[in-house]
Amino acid sequence: MKRIMKRIIQIQKVDLDTAGAAFLLEVTREDKVEAVRGDASPADITDVNTVCIECGGSGDWHLNCWDHHKAGGPEDSAVMQVWKHLNNLRDRSEEYPLVNYINQLDTQGPQALPAYGQVEFPTLSDCFAGMLLTERNPVEQLHKGVEFLAKVIETGQDPFGTIEGFDSYAEAKAEHNQLSAEAVEKAEWAVSSTGLKVGYLESRFFGALGALYGKGAQVVVALNPSLNGVRKFTIGGNGVRVDPILPELNALEAGWGGPPTGTILGSSREGSNLSLEEIVRVVKKGL
Repeated sequence: MKRIMKRIIQIQKVDLDTAGAAFLLEVTREDKVEAVRGDASPADITDVNTVCIECGGSGDWHLNCWDHHKAGGPEDSAVMQVWKHLNNLRDRSEEYPLVNYINQLDTQGPQALPAYGQVEFPTLSDCFAGMLLTERNPVEQLHKGVEFLAKVIETGQDPFGTIEGFDSYAEAKAEHNQLSAEAVEKAEWAVSSTGLKVGYLESRFFGALGALYGKGAQVVVALNPSLNGVRKFTIGGNGVRVDPILPELNALEAGWGGPPTGTILGSSREGSNLSLEEIVRVVKKGL
């Protein structure tokens, strides 16, 4: 059917649930995709001509909002909400295995997938993660995610099985897994003054914080010796505010800062001359 007007699609970060909902809604490169910070504006949420995916309006499917993060809102993921709505209009049963996979993964985690740990690499989640690693622009990530899921359906592959035909994505994910394992192996550990588990390391691996969070770190100090030619520190808290130490860091070296959430801090864009040991001492004492 010929589309009368270009749609506006609003998203936050791209994950499988966002891409899955966009796939079912037949988002294409003809649509105008906008990546927003936080939730969409009240005006956009109430505008039925603006499609909001995972950026507010939980349960407001009648307004073209597909989200499930508001307390008391839908328990189903965005992709399952879209599927149920569309399936009421016409049979979309051929898409259910994909929708079911994404819904379980998004709402319950990988442990909810019975055979998830037994399927040979790469899984659907592995390939999607590899795509995100090779493409950093969120608008392009959404388009490539939709195209990836469309290809999985088109080729008749089992979403719960090993996924074939996406070698570059699988290779990116495999490399990421290796770097993650190396980062965890290199990390050193300490306990802060209030009993927080602190992991710290020097590595060029971008996913160091997440890798150490996965090993139980509550606070991570990561030093990248050459991030675009700059010696850069990142301090992250896994659900823990780390900004109480910001004044002391800036007293040692100007330029430290972070977002209002207070869960992540970074050294100056010009780079840092402080040692990893100095930063760890501040973290241990102040958190």
